Parts: sequence; structure tokens; C-alpha cells
Amino acid sequence: MQESGTRYRWKLADPTALDEQRAGELSRSLGLPPLVARVLVLRTAGLDQGDDSQAALDTAQRFLAPKLSYLHDPALMPGASRAAKRLLQAVHDRQPIVIYGDYDVDGITASAVLWHTLQLAGADVHTYIPHRLDEGYGLNAEAIATLAQAYDTKPLIISVDCGITAVEPAEVAKQHGVDLIITDHHEFDPEQLPDAHTLVHPLIPASSLTPQASSLPAYPCPDLCGAGVAFKVAWQFAREHCGSDRLPDEYRKLMVQMLSLVALGTVADVVPLMDENRVLTTFGLGRIKQTPFIGLSALIDASKLRDEKIDAYHVGFVLGPRLNACGRMGHAKDALELLTTAKGPRATELARFLTNENDRRRATERQITEQAKQMVTDRGYDAPDRRVIVVGGEGWHPGVVGIVASRLVDTFGRPAIVLGYNNGTAQGSARSVDGVSIHEALSACSDHLERFGGHAMAAGLTLPTDKVDVFRDALIQQVNGLLDESELVREMRIDAEVAFEDCTLDTFDSLSKLAPFGRGNRTPRLLLRGAVLDRPSQRMGAAGKHLSMTLAHRGQTIRAVAFGMGEHAGLLPGGAVVDLLFEPKVNAWKGVRRPELHINDFKILSAVTQ
Repeated sequence: MQESGTRYRWKLADPTALDEQRAGELSRSLGLPPLVARVLVLRTAGLDQGDDSQAALDTAQRFLAPKLSYLHDPALMPGASRAAKRLLQAVHDRQPIVIYGDYDVDGITASAVLWHTLQLAGADVHTYIPHRLDEGYGLNAEAIATLAQAYDTKPLIISVDCGITAVEPAEVAKQHGVDLIITDHHEFDPEQLPDAHTLVHPLIPASSLTPQASSLPAYPCPDLCGAGVAFKVAWQFAREHCGSDRLPDEYRKLMVQMLSLVALGTVADVVPLMDENRVLTTFGLGRIKQTPFIGLSALIDASKLRDEKIDAYHVGFVLGPRLNACGRMGHAKDALELLTTAKGPRATELARFLTNENDRRRATERQITEQAKQMVTDRGYDAPDRRVIVVGGEGWHPGVVGIVASRLVDTFGRPAIVLGYNNGTAQGSARSVDGVSIHEALSACSDHLERFGGHAMAAGLTLPTDKVDVFRDALIQQVNGLLDESELVREMRIDAEVAFEDCTLDTFDSLSKLAPFGRGNRTPRLLLRGAVLDRPSQRMGAAGKHLSMTLAHRGQTIRAVAFGMGEHAGLLPGGAVVDLLFEPKVNAWKGVRRPELHINDFKILSAVTQ
């Protein structure tokens, strides 16, 4: 049954998707609390390689205890072997190699992965990151032409996290006699692939590669991020360089060390944390505080995370934004320097600079978000018959419009595009909701655009400012056919309904075994019905922005926190009865660990003081 809360549509997991018998078997076999076993069955549904109990147990164990041996053979990655051979030739010939990366966390970490690998091989390796504001996203023809003439010998250029739609830049490379290797993971048109030396992409059609490659099966994990694809190329290069699938100690050690970089890119790029991504992220997060990369270690210190157990949250909301900040506000080459060549005082200086840039980014973002939200409500862009938002403003910083778009999606429950206007050009970012591929929607309206690229949930685009209105109308017509009016209130999916007795430290600790959490494996979301407040709710935090509740049941109490909901405090006196939609957390304070409910939404059943 669907319930309505204050902010979301609540949807319990489909009972038919939960095999209670299988959950019971896993609970007994693995010693898991029944609630944890039920959530585990839901998360691994469809992953079993068979129908029997042993297959289910094997799948659950692989999920709970990932191993590096579960990583797929890098030779299976379309184009990876050919790219590795060409890189090896460049190393032997002392040919300059230029790594052309993107300016976000994924592109920066992907660049760093290849840089460290080629450095170990003794390559003449260089890096290039385009300026977000001056050059825009991806490979650009002018930069390729400049790089082609920047060295005494024609360089080999390899892109990371970009390029799969770069038809013109690939042609420019060819005209200048430069071999171009493109490694990417974004969406593309199979009929309009760039004519490069090699294309490396988990979803590239085998028929577009060499005849020998046409017999290869599809890559088993299509959801790798750019850093994941770069890691596969680096691994295959190491094999080629060493002449063996079994790498010597120095290469094995480096591959394991670089998992921390891959984890940063994987979490920050919000790809599904399942299959191979789960393995890469689990081991990368586990090694991140012991990283030998001096710049990353300095960033951990600058972020005050040295004493924390760093998880996906810290990557997504602390480290990732700092690495992104200089690319958003200035030039991402500083973040790449931090993860590659920075040592000693320079590493400390860069880490502090990135932290300051992130503070500046946050202030700029807050200002534009307020303006954008006001524009949406003033102009009626949030009307039921306008199921996608397109807003823009003169001088809106292109480096933060993607974050602002995410804020609009959260507030208005529909896809959003935020544009910055500058000298007649509108440049911006799109963010979407489940069920609407923003990339496909932009493709349908591409006649109005100069360029665009991305994937189902996020994209970048550029168009003339005087075409924004007609583009908005066309996009609204397109998205209105994909998104029903009832879906404009965002759906919140619930894993399980629980009792007060389920909210224990042991159960919450066991649920944490399902981490790392992120897209495709979100933090478990639970429903507690009929919770009674032990005392009046209270505002907490700066300016009373947040809400604190204490729940009581049979002499036991537990704390619940609702971030950003402080204005509801007056509605919740002692004795109030509420249904709570929450994420289970463990609060550790001064050595004491307690279970805590982090509220996503709530429904007041009775506010009468008892």
C-alpha cells in the first residue's frame, strides 16, 4: 500500500520480489538478523547464477565479501588490448603520450590512474585537462591541433572519461598525423563513432572494432565509470609491458594502490555500486587512508578525515567536492597535480587551496540556487504541465550549474536544466529522475543545441541564448510524454517495514555490511509505523535548521534526526504518533555507539499530547 508523507510518495518493496524462504535460509546460514537477510535478498534479486539455495548463498556471500578475484579480465574490455599495445609501442619508441582528461573527479582520477601506470613504465607522459569555462566538456579540435604540434615528435593522445562522441576532434587528430585512443563510458550513437586509432568503451559494438574482436562476449560490467575504464586499460598495459598475465610485485602493488583513485571516481560519478564497481569501491575505500599518493593523503588531512572511517559518504560529500571545486571555479589541472606530482609542502598547499575553492563554490552555488528556485516559482515553471525545468541567468557560473540542477530536481521532483548565459551562449548542465533519460530527451531536441553529451541521469549542453525559449518548449513536450503528472512528487522506495525492536545496534551494524552504499545499492530505507514521541521535538543545528526527536517504546528510547526539517518542530509535541521513513545509522560519540534514525520523511498520525 502506498502512503503519503510530507515530501515524498512512499512505496514499499513489492512483496512478490521478496523470497521469504530464501531470506530465512540466508539468515540461518550467514548468521544475519532476519531484517538484514530480507534486505540482502532484495539487493541481490536477479543476480543468482541458478535457482537453488546454494546459488543464492554464493551470490549473497559474493555481495557481503567482495574479492579482487571477482574483477573481470581487462582483456574483455572492448579495445583495451589494442590500446595497451599502442601505448607500449609509444613507451618503447620514447614517443610523448598525452593523457587528455575531463575536469570532474572521474576524469581527474582516471587521468591519475594512467599517469601513475605509465610513469612506472618509464613513459614520456604528459597530461591535459580542458578549462571548463573556456573550452567546455570533452575533446575539442583546437586543443588536439595544439597538442599535435607541441612536441618535437608527434604525440600519442589518449582520452579518459570523454571522447566517444568527438567525431570532429578525431578527424583533426588524423589530419595532423596523431594517433588518438579514446577511452570513455558515456552514451553514444553507434552510427556516429569517431574515427580514432582505438575506441575503448564497455558498450562499444564489437563489429566496430577489429574482426578478431567481434567474437568477444559483451563486457560483463557495462556500468564502469571513466576511472574504472582507465584502470582496465592500465591493467592490460601492465600485462603487455611485463609480458605476462601475472604481474611482478611493483605493478601488482601499484594496481592495488590505485584502487583508492578508482573508488573516488566510481562514487563521485554516481555509477551503480554493483558487480565490479562494488569490488573496486570496497577495496579502494579500504585503502584510501593508507594511500601512498602524497596529494591524496594531504587532501584527507585538509578535509579533517584522518580519524574517520572513510566511506562512500565521505567521498561523495567531502573529498569529491573538493577535487571538483577547482575545475568548477578555476582549472582542474590543480586537482590532477595533487593526485600525481605534488609532494611535501606543495601537496599541503594544493589540498588547502582545493578546500578553500570548495568553500567558494558552496557560496556561489547557494546564491544561484536561491535565484533559480525563485525563478521557477515566479514564472510557473513548476506547473503540472511543465514536467522539466529549464532556467538560466546572465553570469551564472557554469561550474556550479550542475549542482544547482540537482537541487532543483530535489525540490520540484522533475528533470532540471540550469544554464549560464555569457555573450550570447547558454552553457549548462542537466539532471534527471528515474524513468527519464535526459540524454535521449536532449537527442530528440538536438536541432536546438550546438552540442550536448552525457548519460541518462546527467548531461551537459550548449546552445545560443536566443534559442533557450524554443528549446524549453520542445523539451517540455518531449518530457511530458515520458513523465506522468502523478510522478512529480518523488517516490521514496522502502526496503522493509520494521518494529521498534528491530532498531538495535546489532541490527544496524549488520545492515552496514551491505555497504558501500550509493546508486544501485542505496542505504537501506525502513518504515517504522506508530512511533510515539517521548518528549516534544526540538530544533537543532545552525539556526534551528534540523529536527531532533526522541522515540519511546516499552521503557526504551531511541533518537531520530530529520535534517532540514526544523520548521516542523511545533507540529510534534510529546506523545505525538508518527510513521517514520528513515535510514538506519550508528552514532558514535565519545566512544559510545548508539542506533539512530535519520528521517527521510514522516507522516503525523496524531499530534495530541498524551
